[in-house]
Amino acid sequence: MDVEVLGHVTLKVGDERRTPSAPKARQVLALLLVNANRMVSTDVLIEELWAEQPPRSALSALQTYVFQLRQLLRKIRPGE
Repeated sequence: MDVEVLGHVTLKVGDERRTPSAPKARQVLALLLVNANRMVSTDVLIEELWAEQPPRSALSALQTYVFQLRQLLRKIRPGE
């Protein structure tokens, strides 16, 4: 799997490219890629996504973005 980070963040396997559809999901993916092999706390992710004014639903929304990324990765690497 290759990752392209100039322009839109894109995951690429062979000739297949997949980009998270939601801008905030792309932002989560980019932050996780920048911090590869390091733990990124939910607090850091929420601050990155919403700065100083996260909505009440921030944790739920973040969980949705992570779920979307997991689904996307599962489609790229089925069975793993």
